[in-house]
Amino acid sequence: MLNRILTALLASALLGGALTACGGAEERKASYLARGKQYFEEKNFDKAKVEFKNVLQIDPKTAKPYFYLGQIEESKQNWREAFGNYSKAVELDPSDVDAKIKLAKFYLLAKDQAKAEELVAAILQVRPADIEARLLRAALANAKGDASAAIAELNSVITDQPTRADAYLVLAMLYGQKNDVATVERTLQQGLASNPGNPPLMLALAKLSLQLNKPKESEDILKRLVAAEPGSLEHRATLAQLYVQLKRFDEAEQVLHEAIAADPKDSRRYGVLVEFLLKNRKPDQAIAELSKAVADYPDNVILRLGLAQLHEKLNQADKAEAIYRGMVEKDENPADVLKAKNRLASLLAGKNRQGEASTLVEEILKDNPKDIDALLLQGKLALAAKDAQKAIASFRSILKDQPENTEVMTLLAAANLLDGKPALAQESLEKAVLSKPDDFAVRKRLVEFLVQQKNLPLALDKAEDYLKLKPKDLEALNLKADLLALLNRPDELETVLRQIKTDFPNSLVGPFRLGNLYQTQKKYDAALAEFEASLAKSENDYEALKAIIGIYLQTDQADKALARLKKVLADRPKHPTAHQLLALYYVNRKQADEAIKELRQAIEVSPRWPLPYANLAAVYEQKGKLGDAIAVYEEALKVFPDDGNLLMSIARLQEANKDQAGAVKRYETLLAKAPDNLLVINNLASLLSLDASNAANLKRAQELGQRLQGSEEPAFLDTLGWIGYQTGDFAKAVELLGKAVAKNDKEPIFRYHLGMAYYKKGDPVQAKEHLSKALEPGKPFSGIEEAKAVLKSL
Repeated sequence: MLNRILTALLASALLGGALTACGGAEERKASYLARGKQYFEEKNFDKAKVEFKNVLQIDPKTAKPYFYLGQIEESKQNWREAFGNYSKAVELDPSDVDAKIKLAKFYLLAKDQAKAEELVAAILQVRPADIEARLLRAALANAKGDASAAIAELNSVITDQPTRADAYLVLAMLYGQKNDVATVERTLQQGLASNPGNPPLMLALAKLSLQLNKPKESEDILKRLVAAEPGSLEHRATLAQLYVQLKRFDEAEQVLHEAIAADPKDSRRYGVLVEFLLKNRKPDQAIAELSKAVADYPDNVILRLGLAQLHEKLNQADKAEAIYRGMVEKDENPADVLKAKNRLASLLAGKNRQGEASTLVEEILKDNPKDIDALLLQGKLALAAKDAQKAIASFRSILKDQPENTEVMTLLAAANLLDGKPALAQESLEKAVLSKPDDFAVRKRLVEFLVQQKNLPLALDKAEDYLKLKPKDLEALNLKADLLALLNRPDELETVLRQIKTDFPNSLVGPFRLGNLYQTQKKYDAALAEFEASLAKSENDYEALKAIIGIYLQTDQADKALARLKKVLADRPKHPTAHQLLALYYVNRKQADEAIKELRQAIEVSPRWPLPYANLAAVYEQKGKLGDAIAVYEEALKVFPDDGNLLMSIARLQEANKDQAGAVKRYETLLAKAPDNLLVINNLASLLSLDASNAANLKRAQELGQRLQGSEEPAFLDTLGWIGYQTGDFAKAVELLGKAVAKNDKEPIFRYHLGMAYYKKGDPVQAKEHLSKALEPGKPFSGIEEAKAVLKSL
């Protein structure tokens, strides 16, 4: 009996102790959870996270901390971690509706409609009137292509809860997709009636008013928004955009300066101002504004990187490099140093300084082996160097941490192809498509790869797979048309083009491509009808009018071509493209003077259209009037001062016109604008090396030639070989010029240079062979008289 009493007392004591311990743990759990919620409400997420983790250390099967941890990770855009936490919350507590709503949103974004629908249905079964779940149901209906159901659901939500401004915004977007602009406007106005002063609704209505050409209404709304939320960058940026459209540029700039004054430490505001200044051809002011910001806030890394990138954009690579190097040498923050090193490495790679770029990349990866930017650049450099294995290793390293990075998957495909493994390349591209099935650019890369592999049927299948998801995607239909043309399936091609014409009645693509199809089939009347339909949609369209004139000329109806163009110009003497086409008609008829007259008219009517300038210069060049051709390009240069092609054309003509000093000046100007342009470097070095008696020019040519070393481009090899010839290194000249001829044995000047190098080296047999072949085609080239004289002496 005593034993039983003692046993009972002992059990009671033990049980009491257990209950006391358990109660203590529960109390601590509740305390941590309460503090976590408090910190969460205060947006002190770091401390909140610690408290929630404390709860889970005591009891890892408590659901609520996972829900809050999911929200914390979501606020930091750590999507994978957020999704994992919401999933765990729902797993541990299937009755947690809030967690289910969050998880359903993630499934919707991931395009897993089945799982999203399952969760939404479960929520609505418990809470049929839940607004969040009903909004999700509307989104799901729209994702399935049932816009009517989505609109009905949203209207129901608005009726039950008119203060849900986001419902009005989504509803307005759906009406916008149906091109029902009047209902969009009415919906936004209703939303504002129920939610007076709501900024997102006001902003949406302001943007709509801008589209509807109601600038006064838009301006009034935006000014009210700025007054209500003076710290908002978006409001002021939209107001500035309005002023730009109204050509009130000074007011736009003033608004953007006010945006900076409202929060001068916000780096984004300077970026918006800089973009505005660049678009309005004020690059020097853009540099000045950003330089001042950097001076005012020298510790702002984003501003300094932004200034460097602006220098890059303006082809001021040396200034950008100086900023990056300054950051690398002086910045104490390791993260900032890595950013600067990455940007510097990328800049150096772009300047064809791969060795320096690779060294920097290795330094970065030594400090941080998982640095994505460095690994990406390492892979790209390896690809450029044809080092497939290193590229593959770099890209695979990135994909371990970013398995859905489609850019890297595409690059990995290129590396696998370089490695001679097309099957692996295709597998990588297929994975990219699976990762982003509705991304047309990703799908197009796969299709292009299959076309390169001559697997046209599979390429067509892949295009059609995308069209099952988006049957009215113009780019995808156009791609399908391209593939059907390659497969020579004209009937199916015609069907697709007719579909484009029907589904996109305002697009020129359908009728223009149908016209091209009928033209190839010699159905000229049908082709003309389609080109006319294309032209009717855009009366200034150059290609459509050109196609019409082309058919008349192709069918020996030159009189109709002339009559058509004359009629266009009679109706509209300042038609922007007809004078250009009439000029081409006269060129075709060898009536150069008439062509010149029309091209002059074309330039007068459309002074910012480059094509008439180029054609006019070409006509003068054909007439042997090189001075007049140069003058035309000089005229164009005043309109397009940053066009390097114009400077190249002027230099080429000056060279042909025996104005070597003028050509050198132009190339030097070009080199100052684009110091890493190898074509400019080559042309300048080639020109400077022509006269062996000019020691200064020859030295400069040698310096420039150093930057062409390692290139396998025949023209560059020829330049380097000729520099060797002019400096007396005939063995080196023969080696380099021999490579140039091996790569292009049809170019007379390469043969001439190699023949002369052999001649000076004392090899008359080889000299005779190459000089003979240089003269064989009968084409003129610089040095032809010397070639004839030396050959004759042999």
